Order: sequence, then C-alpha cells, then structure tokens
Amino acid sequence: MVKIINIESGSIAEELGLKPGFSLIKINGREINDRLDYRYYITDEKVELLVRREDEETLYEIEKDADDQLGITLEDMKLKSCGNNCVFCFVYQNPKGMRKPLYFKDEDYRFSFLYGHYVTMTTVKQKDLNRIVEQRLSPLYISVHATEEKVRKLLLGINFDDHLLEKIKFLTSYGIELHAQIVLCPEINDGPVFRKTVNDLKEFYPKVRSIAVVPLGLTRYRNNLMEMRMHSKQELGEALDTINMFREELRAELGDPFVYPADEFFIRAGRALPQADYYGAFYQIENGVGEFRDMIDAFETEKTELAGKLNKTADITWVSGELAAPLLDEYIIEPLRRMGNFNINLIPVKNEFYGPSIQVSGLLTAQDIFDQLKERSLGDMVFLPPRVLNEDGFFLDDWTVEKLEQKLGVICYVYTESFSALPQVIESLLQGRHSKRSENKRILIDD
Repeated sequence: MVKIINIESGSIAEELGLKPGFSLIKINGREINDRLDYRYYITDEKVELLVRREDEETLYEIEKDADDQLGITLEDMKLKSCGNNCVFCFVYQNPKGMRKPLYFKDEDYRFSFLYGHYVTMTTVKQKDLNRIVEQRLSPLYISVHATEEKVRKLLLGINFDDHLLEKIKFLTSYGIELHAQIVLCPEINDGPVFRKTVNDLKEFYPKVRSIAVVPLGLTRYRNNLMEMRMHSKQELGEALDTINMFREELRAELGDPFVYPADEFFIRAGRALPQADYYGAFYQIENGVGEFRDMIDAFETEKTELAGKLNKTADITWVSGELAAPLLDEYIIEPLRRMGNFNINLIPVKNEFYGPSIQVSGLLTAQDIFDQLKERSLGDMVFLPPRVLNEDGFFLDDWTVEKLEQKLGVICYVYTESFSALPQVIESLLQGRHSKRSENKRILIDD
C-alpha cells in the first residue's frame, strides 16, 4: 500500500474522485508497494484500482489505452538499508558529528535500477529476483568484490554464504543485464582471488556486461576497523598490467575486454590515460571509469565553439580535488587560457577533512575549500567541481554553496554544464552579480 500525494488536474484520477492522502493498495489484484510497482502494472488497458480512504476500501474499474496515465503521484520510495559490514564501507570511515543521512547504508536493487547505485545482493530473496525479472529492472549494478566465499564474507562482513553466483545465474538467464564492481584491496582480493572473480563472472557474459575495478580508498577515520592499506604507486601500475593482461585474454576469448580499471589507477600510477576505444560503451562512467577521457574528448569537440565567445574577460578560480588537477590543467584549463579571454586559476584543494589519501573532487568539504581559498585573490567567481554536493544540496560538512559564497565574498558556482556553455554561464553569473549590487544599492538609498 502506497500513499497518493498528488492528483493531476483534469486527469483520469481526478475524474474518479481520487484525492491526495488516499492509499493505493492493489492494481489488478497485485499489491502496490512503491512507484515501480505502479509504473509496471498501470500499463494494462483494463485496470482495477483498489484504493483506501481512511477505513473504507473502494474498487475502481478503468478502461484506457496502454500508454494513458492516470495522473497519480505516489509518495517517494524509501531506501532499504544494508545489513553488511563491509571492511571498506565509507560510512564507517566518517567522523562522528555529521548529519544522519551520511551514516545510512543503502542496499536497494530498485535504486540500482533507477540511479545506478551499487548493491551487494546479499539480502535479496527469491521474491525480489522474481520481481526484477517480471518488471525488467535492467540493468543492475552489483558490488561483487570477490566470488571466493571466504574472501567475499570477509570483505562484506557477513557470516553466511549469500549464493551470489546463483542469483546472477537466475537473473542473467532471464535476460537481466548486470554490471559488476570490484574494489581491489591489496593482499586480500587481488592475485588468484581476482582471477577467480573475473573467471566466474565471465561465464555469464554478455549479460554480465562489464566489470569495473576500483582501487581501495581509506580515510583517516578508521579506529576499531580492520587494518588495511592502500596500493603504492608501483602496485597500482602492477595491478594495471595484470588487468590489461586479463583484458587481452578476454578479448581473445569473448571478443570483448570485459574488465575496466577506474581512472584513478592510471592517474595514481603515473600512466597515460587510454583513448576512448579502451572503454567500450563507457558502461560505468559514473563509477569513475573513463570519466576523464570522456571529459577530455568532450572538451576537444567543443573548444572550437569557445574562442571569442566571451565578450569580457573574467577572472575565474577553478577548484579541483588533487587527483583531477594535473589532467584538468593540462587538457582543459591551459587550452582555455591560451584562447585569451579566459583568465583561470586552478586550485587543487587538499582533503584535510578525510585525510590526504582521499583526493577525489566529490569528497571535498566546503570547510577545506574555504580554508585553502580564503587568503587568495579569487577574481570574479569560483567554479566548484560536479558531485561536490549531496542530493540534498549540502556539502559533506553541512555547508551550502550560499554559505561558502558569503564566507568567501565571491560568486560560487557548481559547474555541471557542457564546455560549450562556459561563456554563457560566465556572462550570466557576472550579470547576476551586477544585479545583486544594484539591488543592494537601491535598498541603501531607500533606507
């Protein structure tokens, strides 16, 4: 049963007399537990809605075209929590005193389908597998880490066999596409364990379509957690060599390299980024696999649209995490500077909050950005990296962009647009600053 929160004006639902606050119980005799159930079952041409209003239940019979919408909006789905205790879980590596959502561990295959969240599938039951197949919730993104039972138990912090490969076999036999992730941990799931994991998953190719390999990341908050270490630069290079060897073997066997290392391997190992064809269809770009190559190539395509497009030179401070800064400077910032009308100062911000080993831009806090920018001349505006804000619009340390802007005394903007939009964004921000100053001046006169 799910609560109705809105009824569209002029819709079928409004004609039936449905109201916000009513609850939808069943469609055609099938229980409705969330928006995905509703979206799937509402496509029938003959629909019976069982609806509850307070203690009264009413059955509505509807005839419609398959693509007709009823005009019902249901309450948001609530994330299912995770019962694992993964040894590298970032939630456990947060300090005390942060807001509650940052301590919530999610494990929800529905959000894997909708938003690409990674799930371990440890608690998925047969009824869940049946639902995934029936409703075609594909693709899904699975955190595998290891298929060797003891190692998987260790990494996930569980004491039972979750029968992952059986679940994968069931889903793929019904055509559900899966993408796997391995967080590579030195001396734990590398070496023979890694080879076994890849070999086990390749048996389900092409329905297991890709494997992303991501290096372990550790914060400075690991009190009372299992002792672990990150890869050295040499080990990252060796891991890349091993992965590339596997890729060639798999290309010969499957016609596909199948395994894709994250950009962080190349950058930390001091290796050149591969060209775009290395990444296939960029299956796991949101996981940092091919993200830099895609960004560089996008800039190369769009940079011809930038020359001479900015009417007035702007002084821009561009913030980045330490990992991205060298590539960003070489392939994007420096070419922009050479165009003559982009005056950009790139500032890599060290992550003091989580510790210097965490260098990705998406885990920067506003406090670190402020501390490392406050004594600098920042020009007209500060550009902040994408993903630096959580879905609720806050930095990890609860600051907002507005607070950072007020503290620094300069326009702050999270840049997510294409590079071709850069002149328009800059001019819009400059115009907005002018308007704000004009408004402040009028207020002072009125006072």
